[in-house]
Amino acid sequence: VVYSKNHDLMRTVGFVSVLSAVRNTKRGGLLFVAPPCGTWVFMSSSSTGRTWLDPTGFPTRCVTMANLFCMRLLYILWYAVQRGIHKCIEQPMTSVLFAWKPMRRFLMYVRARKVTFPMGAYGALTLKQTTLWGTLPNLCSLYRPLSAKLFMEALARTNTGGLVRKSVDKNGKKRVTGVKKKLAASAAYPRGFGIAIGDIIPGRGSRPDDFELDFTYPHATDDLGALDDLRKGSFRAWWRKL
Repeated sequence: VVYSKNHDLMRTVGFVSVLSAVRNTKRGGLLFVAPPCGTWVFMSSSSTGRTWLDPTGFPTRCVTMANLFCMRLLYILWYAVQRGIHKCIEQPMTSVLFAWKPMRRFLMYVRARKVTFPMGAYGALTLKQTTLWGTLPNLCSLYRPLSAKLFMEALARTNTGGLVRKSVDKNGKKRVTGVKKKLAASAAYPRGFGIAIGDIIPGRGSRPDDFELDFTYPHATDDLGALDDLRKGSFRAWWRKL
């Protein structure tokens, strides 16, 4: 969620702010991230060109910006590796983000584990099959079976919630279009899920030294100086020297 320009990961000040937060996270703590899934999910695959075989997608502006955003997020995640912080990445089950080569390389490096469950089991407005990849030892304990009663209630909310519009184009082909406001509302995490995440954080170790923001830091430029490193398969990025 971007509350101001200072929280925008695509801006230098936002990127450094996130680095500061990670820098001050207790060793053994948790960095939970949920990158925007709009261009990664099946619903938008016809316009983005993303598939499990080619998750990079078409070279359009929205797809390119989403790729750049996730590349910057990966730098944050790699920094969390150096800080000894657990990582957890959330996406809808149909998202192909985890098949994207830079993300797949990261998950393999940290030996991440995976759990998939319906967010409706935690009281979400819809079923919303959700996938988490992360390094928390008890990550799989987040799985919750959905009782028949909860399933029918969540299914009814999904069908009547108006999250998508179905139509037929002039060529007779069926189209499914998401309703942005309602989709955004359905993305909110239920309270029970937040509590469950907090309960499995190990919370070991001591707090790192305080880190003050310094916007004159030579590497705090908009291009970050090392975005090509991950594309070339090199992990020698500037943040390893922090």
